[in-house]
Amino acid sequence: MLFIAIDEYQKDIQLTPVTPALFRTFSGKFHFVDKEGTAWRLAELLPGAISHEISEDPEISYQAAKTMGKFQLFLNTLLQEKFSDTIVNFHDLPGRFDIYKKTLNTPRPELLENARTEIEKAEKYFFIVSQYQDIAGKLPKRITHNDTKINNILFADKKILVIDLDTVMPGVIMHDYGDMVRTFTSPAAEDEPDLDKVIFREEHFEALTKGYLEPLKDNLTGVEKKSLLTGAKNIIYEQGLRFLTDYLNGSIYYKTAYPGHNLIRTRTQFKLLESIVENEKKLNDMINNQF
Repeated sequence: MLFIAIDEYQKDIQLTPVTPALFRTFSGKFHFVDKEGTAWRLAELLPGAISHEISEDPEISYQAAKTMGKFQLFLNTLLQEKFSDTIVNFHDLPGRFDIYKKTLNTPRPELLENARTEIEKAEKYFFIVSQYQDIAGKLPKRITHNDTKINNILFADKKILVIDLDTVMPGVIMHDYGDMVRTFTSPAAEDEPDLDKVIFREEHFEALTKGYLEPLKDNLTGVEKKSLLTGAKNIIYEQGLRFLTDYLNGSIYYKTAYPGHNLIRTRTQFKLLESIVENEKKLNDMINNQF
């Protein structure tokens, strides 16, 4: 079926300065749906291109975030009515917390006991839900990427490109910024069992903030500027809750390699969140220095 799809494609122009070239079908569409209802999309192969699971250098963080900022400028030119939610309530922190709370009533006793410390931390950081609710309604809706992990930036020779466009839909700036903070700043993998290796690298935070805001800062509203660090806390807390919820549900959503895998993931998120909360004033100063 993939070969049938390829036969239907022709080369198209590059969509934006920061995305790989896509191919249109001969009918002019950017995707092909086969007889079984499966959608296929083709993108240009860039030999030698790489992505990073971890940012090894502040310059990587800077360049990746700058590319994402340029991509956001492009998204700002698109009509929101042309887009719909590919994942409904994707970044809905109050909703994620409600699901988590309901899950506490159903897990096996041993899972509940194993996660006791993480459950306490989930309660400790509940104030982030209130911070989100205080600001969310004041933020302008934009078309955003919504999945700005470091590995969704492709480094190809002298080009740096944004990939994984499946979640491009209406959203808010603080979530895109927040997911960059979540995935750029720690030198440890998301499932690193040694929490001593999970550290918050301020130099990467400063680099990604500078890179993202260089092309974008004059196009943000005042409330968007104030929301950025809240977005980082929101996304990290949300992801921790999602891992914890899945663990308590018996790990039925995220793919796991061993028992307790989701609990390890939860711990790395809450460790990173702790560093941000403890250094909030300093980090906000770093953000404000870019304006």
